[in-house]
Amino acid sequence: MNQVPRINIPFEQLKSIVLDTLERFEGSFEFKNLCNMIGATAVQKGLVSNPHPTHYQTFYFPLQREDENLVREIIWNLIVERVVTIGDYHNDSWPWLSLTDYGKTVIGSLQPTPHDPSGYMDRLKREVPELDGIIETYLSESIRTYSINQLLSSTITLGCASEKALLLLIDTYAETFRNGQAGQRFGKRVEGKFIKTQYEEFDKDFKRHLGQLPYELRDGYTNTLLGVFEMIRRNRNSAGHPTGKQIDKDTLFANLQVFIPYCKYIYDLKEYLEESSHD
Repeated sequence: MNQVPRINIPFEQLKSIVLDTLERFEGSFEFKNLCNMIGATAVQKGLVSNPHPTHYQTFYFPLQREDENLVREIIWNLIVERVVTIGDYHNDSWPWLSLTDYGKTVIGSLQPTPHDPSGYMDRLKREVPELDGIIETYLSESIRTYSINQLLSSTITLGCASEKALLLLIDTYAETFRNGQAGQRFGKRVEGKFIKTQYEEFDKDFKRHLGQLPYELRDGYTNTLLGVFEMIRRNRNSAGHPTGKQIDKDTLFANLQVFIPYCKYIYDLKEYLEESSHD
């Protein structure tokens, strides 16, 4: 039995491969079969050499014991995260596994998911190469706490990341006024104020300029910027006060997914404001 060589990649990258492999299964599947397919994927991606003789075609790529143990750990994490469950109607015990209904939503999503922290942050940094370090810190913690079902903590830290992104936009707007006195007046209206007041003052003032924006920025202002910010802010307020309100995991999953286009929109708008101020 020729096992594939050790897959020497970070744990989170291996988790990404596991999630990609799970997409191939429609019903229940055996753990060993999953490991075999992960081995095949590692060979196809060039992460390890093919253990079989040249020109010998096979679909059997068993993992080394160490890698199989890592996959087992990832699977148990995904069980805790409600993505995978043990068995199904026909095969109700280990080593049989199946995706939950929630897991099917996660695996079928075209957007990066918080269950794949490495892939999620890589995607965000590709979209926003100059991502602020404070945003990254809070967002990374939101993803980690989401994965272990600490939904209140995840919601609050996501709200902090969102707030920091909007504050960067507001600061840029204040700094790019062509009329210095108008910029100072705006700055005084937002200086030291709570985020809700700063947001409302920005929206009220900025709407005067919407018609001057390129179409893609004008089109995304209401839904992408205002809509996502308000949605995340309301959830953060619910989580951050002792109201007893429960945070819905599916809703938080959606919030984390839309954060990437929301953050990219903010940085695109910042860039436009900075470039326009030099024209």
